[in-house]
Amino acid sequence: MESSVLAPQDLIRKAVIEVAQLRENELLVVIETVEFLKKQRARPNRESAKEIVARAKLRAAETSNLSREELMKKFSDTLDAIRAQAIENGAAIEGELESD
Repeated sequence: MESSVLAPQDLIRKAVIEVAQLRENELLVVIETVEFLKKQRARPNRESAKEIVARAKLRAAETSNLSREELMKKFSDTLDAIRAQAIENGAAIEGELESD
């Protein structure tokens, strides 16, 4: 498809013509895809990989003076807080975590 050459109005026209020729089950896929794209647009990635790495390095430097036990305690507390938030939001259920 030569979409990079088409003007925006021509792209819309072409999309409408193509979609109009689809079967019902294919239209459902188009609708689902559009919904997925809308959700992606609503919450774009706010940070680039470089920003995430820089923030992680800064955090590592901030905690470099802590012992392993202190770090593990902070990690455990953070996991507990995340789990509590997930339970509150209905994304997790209360109870003990099971391992394999």
